[in-house]
Amino acid sequence: MDIQNSDSKYRTAAAIVDRVLKQVVSVVVPGMSVAAVCSYADQLIEANCQAVFRKETTIERGVAFPSTVSVNRIIQNYAPGQTDDYVLCEGDVAKIDISAHIDGCLASAAHTAVATNAPGTAIAGRRADAISAAYYACEVAVRMIRPGQSARNLVKALGLVAGGFNCTVATDTYTSQIDRFVISGKNTFANRFDPDMLVPDFTFETGETYTIDCTLSSGNGIARESSHGPTIYQRDVNQHHSLKLRTSRSLFSEICRRYSVFPFLMRNAVGDNASLKAGLSECVRSQLLVPFAVTMDKEHGDTFVAQFKATVRCHHTGPIRLTRALPMPSAHSAIAIPPESEIGQVLALDVEQANLPELPRLRLQIQTPLPTEASSASASASAGMDVDIP
Repeated sequence: MDIQNSDSKYRTAAAIVDRVLKQVVSVVVPGMSVAAVCSYADQLIEANCQAVFRKETTIERGVAFPSTVSVNRIIQNYAPGQTDDYVLCEGDVAKIDISAHIDGCLASAAHTAVATNAPGTAIAGRRADAISAAYYACEVAVRMIRPGQSARNLVKALGLVAGGFNCTVATDTYTSQIDRFVISGKNTFANRFDPDMLVPDFTFETGETYTIDCTLSSGNGIARESSHGPTIYQRDVNQHHSLKLRTSRSLFSEICRRYSVFPFLMRNAVGDNASLKAGLSECVRSQLLVPFAVTMDKEHGDTFVAQFKATVRCHHTGPIRLTRALPMPSAHSAIAIPPESEIGQVLALDVEQANLPELPRLRLQIQTPLPTEASSASASASAGMDVDIP
């Protein structure tokens, strides 16, 4: 693929992510099913991807990572089915994370919204601290993706932003170098400083592209697996193993037929076929399939996790933001970043926004999900979820 065509596809993927994220944020309201929101996002991504580059009929396109809506203390990877669904309640902090690709050229973005029937009301307290910290951390990180800047300095800056809001950077969240058909390249590093694990000592170079996942918590940020089982899996194409069970071989054959290198929802792969589901355990034990655990902050109480994510290209003139930032929710934290501080000076730097193509109008209209009645939402929240979501 030539460079110009590749760049066009990255920008188109970013435009799709921008369009879909705005639509999905608008349905994050009390009474809305998380499963319905995730499905809505995936359908919108697929429909938009099918509407572009129509002459290139053989290329792969669509969801690069299944859409997730992780609520409150849940850190990442919550894409429930009907049996593990959650209905949003007033005040829930919802992190919407979506990703799209055109011919392997991908873009990702995430935004935090608060489910409320009073959108004009300012968000305060620890919700506001977590949202503000994650938002400004992402804005700082975007501005640091420039030639000669180091990964270690970026991690340090994220820690300074988090500490300023009495928050923490969540474990198992990363800044990832991306490439065609690669969601986590060689220059991928953890965003949380760990004294037992050195941050790779490298500097960003012109031409590299990164997704920056700024997920911050008002608690200790230490992730643990929740009771919600994984729904997202990915093939490990570097693993080879002879499966013993016929069901395992059938499942893996079906997955190889339908999916390439990008993660996918297992329920889409197996459907209602119980025999295929029976083969999942052996495929995971053999490391042919890698599950993405649903993780959450270990700390209970007044703990909220917020997330903002951007896709950024390192250019010789500085960072070029591919995915646009949505306005921060009206979070009024009692804490502010002094303009004269080290972080304040980074925030004052300019960021170039990439020119994104205008997308065609969809021929296939995706039905917008509707919230349930408030009484039903409360009942579902208490009856359908365990202690992992307050």
